[in-house]
Amino acid sequence: MRSASMDATSQRTSIAAGLEWLALIMSLTVGTSIAAIIMGNRVGIPVLSVYWEYVAAVYRLAPLILVALAIGVAASVALRREARPIAAIATMARARFHSREELAATVGPVLLMPLLLGAFGALKQLLPIYRPFEWDDTFAGFARYIFFGRRGWEVTHGLFSSPEATLVLDRIYTAWVPMLFAAVLLYALFAPAALRARFFLSLTLGFVLIGVVSAFFFSSAGPCYARLIGTASAPAYDGLMARLHAIDAAGYHLQALEWQKQLWIAHEQREYGFAMGISAMPSMHNAVSFLYVLTAWRARPLVRIAAWSFALLILIGSVHLGWHYIADGLVAWAMMGTIWIASSWALRVWRPLPAPIRRETAVQPA
Repeated sequence: MRSASMDATSQRTSIAAGLEWLALIMSLTVGTSIAAIIMGNRVGIPVLSVYWEYVAAVYRLAPLILVALAIGVAASVALRREARPIAAIATMARARFHSREELAATVGPVLLMPLLLGAFGALKQLLPIYRPFEWDDTFAGFARYIFFGRRGWEVTHGLFSSPEATLVLDRIYTAWVPMLFAAVLLYALFAPAALRARFFLSLTLGFVLIGVVSAFFFSSAGPCYARLIGTASAPAYDGLMARLHAIDAAGYHLQALEWQKQLWIAHEQREYGFAMGISAMPSMHNAVSFLYVLTAWRARPLVRIAAWSFALLILIGSVHLGWHYIADGLVAWAMMGTIWIASSWALRVWRPLPAPIRRETAVQPA
């Protein structure tokens, strides 16, 4: 009897020892949520309603992502020409949920990420109240050192001068949100244990340290709002916004301009809700896109090329469409790289996971 009790205790300890990263994600999610509620209440903003609006929106999109994921799994099995496709899918599922630890490590992040996004979204909308935009001119000037006196948007519009190219960048930039939802499920269900832990730990730390903490200290609005907030560098971006509006008026319907308009109206009228909020430095679009590059570092060449292409296009699009200064993206890359290295160290300290951290591969559903 005592032996059975000791075995059960040992098993629980083993499970707990392998999930420190998940416990940290949970703690950061809860802490960030509490911070959002406290900060909102201090200025009379109903943060809870904004928070749950985010959570509900994410979960509403979940069925579409699950359908797409199911199609991907079915296609993967079909391409491998499995004689018994249903049995092959069942084998994949059993391998993913063979223990309580594996079940928690797979399902836990999927349930926590909408809560984290809700807290992040609420805090993002509170930042300008606590920290008015004051860094735009500094980051606007940084680009001239990189591009030898030119603005970042002048370089990108020189390289991608056609309206069609701008439209493509606009649609790719818009695809960042569904890509994030898909990535959460993809890494939860298919990534090796070490890579899965490192991805979600880095993603969580990124939203907290880059998207909230750093955004607070370096509060800025971005080039598209330079004229509206009255920055000294605003005239340098009049040409960019005029060009984007001309492309939009020609029938290309840039979603970036529509979102920029909606965000500013919400900011001025103190309206709070899903996907609202203005914050430029550092760029979470660029931080998360670069995280995909880091996770694909040792993957197949085609996967690495796809990850780098997406990250570079997001970086270019963020400048090209007026959302960000080039500094916003480069700083985000550097910060995410630092977090990626730190997460590897943390995981090695906590527990050597089954797949060594130094030799993980990218997600390979096939």
